[in-house]
Amino acid sequence: MAVSIRGRLMAVISAVLVAGFLSTNIISYQISTAALKETILRNELPLTSSNIYAEIQADLLEPLFVSSLMAHDTFVRTWLENGEMPQSHIVSYLAEIRKRYSVFTAFLISDRTKNYYHFSGVPQVVDEADPEDVWFFRMRGLDKPYEINLDFNQAQSNTPTVFINYRMTDAGGKFLALTGVGLELEGLTRILSHYADDERRNIYFVDQGGRVTVRAGRHAAENERLQDISGLARLAPKLLSSNSGYYDYVRDGEPMLATARLIPELGWYVLVEQREADAMRDLQRGFWVNSLIGVVIVLLTVGLIFYAVAFYQRRLEEMATTDKLTGLVNRQVFDDALEAAVKKYRRSVDRFSLILIDIDHFKNVNDTYGHLMGDKVLRQISDLVRHVMRDSDIVCRWGGEEIIVLAHNCPQDDAATRAEDLLKAIESAVIETDHGRLVVTVSAGVTQGRPDDTADTLLLRADAALYRAKDTGRNRVCIAD
Repeated sequence: MAVSIRGRLMAVISAVLVAGFLSTNIISYQISTAALKETILRNELPLTSSNIYAEIQADLLEPLFVSSLMAHDTFVRTWLENGEMPQSHIVSYLAEIRKRYSVFTAFLISDRTKNYYHFSGVPQVVDEADPEDVWFFRMRGLDKPYEINLDFNQAQSNTPTVFINYRMTDAGGKFLALTGVGLELEGLTRILSHYADDERRNIYFVDQGGRVTVRAGRHAAENERLQDISGLARLAPKLLSSNSGYYDYVRDGEPMLATARLIPELGWYVLVEQREADAMRDLQRGFWVNSLIGVVIVLLTVGLIFYAVAFYQRRLEEMATTDKLTGLVNRQVFDDALEAAVKKYRRSVDRFSLILIDIDHFKNVNDTYGHLMGDKVLRQISDLVRHVMRDSDIVCRWGGEEIIVLAHNCPQDDAATRAEDLLKAIESAVIETDHGRLVVTVSAGVTQGRPDDTADTLLLRADAALYRAKDTGRNRVCIAD
């Protein structure tokens, strides 16, 4: 019964500790998840787009300077004013610009002749009726001195190129030509791929019409649009109508986080996107590790509690059932065992006997050697009784210097034989004292259970047999009549 109660108690304690720990851990995880999500949206993803923006600005700074340098170069202005002859001079000039500043392309378009001069040599002619050349005629009336745009370089195998176009004017402000350099789109792609690979993120460049111009790790698919990308289609109008923003959405059942900002120099948006699961991976790993550690700690705690409860329960049981001085069972335990033996005998005639033992002249031991020596004698005699009797026998300190044994499955004659063996063992045992060796003897009374017995009648017979042993000279065994 006690074990069952203890088991239920431990189960309740375990459940409370585990539930409490997991509840705390889950709440902490949810708070941390919300905080981390906010940090990613407000700080980390914008920081990535800011870094990309800074790198692009750095990459565009030198080409912008080179394009401006060409537009203000007196050699170029003089060459234009002299009728653009010889053409080889401008071709050489453009080739030198390309080589010196490591740009992908260098070009000049004359407003007078509409000739498109390229570092590679043979000039072409731009035509206002050609849709591919509309950008030049638009630049003629532009208010600002330069423009950056993405286009396909027809002079170099239609390679996607970022162009920096600069207006060239005379002293009176009249438009003379358009100079410019180009950067291969692969350079921007490498910038995006660097951040995408390092942070497990998707990065897009999107023009203001929603067309994806560059995507991390590859060129954008032909005619790929933001409005056609799963999860982003719903957000496209909002994203394309503001300079920056934070977004969370679902793509194919997967929660996503994203930020977008406009890069004015390009007229593009940089969109940085990340799976929420990737962003939360370390936090989730920490949650499971903490949960595992917590459960282990809870189990260890419960184990220690169980051990402590079991230990103190055993101690309490020992204190409630054991004689403190001798370590033998006490009278309460013995009385219960005797009552059970009497009842069992009535049902199944399971024979048993009682052996009542008393130390001879024990008072003289206390008076002569002191009570400490008396306690020592009593403990040694108790150990000898326990040693001689069987494990199934119940040995009890009956009171004072008396010890009683309940011998199960033991007829009276066998009990008397055991008692005789005990007397010999005690008599031959030598107890050391400060005044020399002490020899102690005991007397014993033996009786067997009978069908009409009660516990009291058995004890009375055993006691009578013990007194007869004492009256007839001590150090002997007497069997009850």
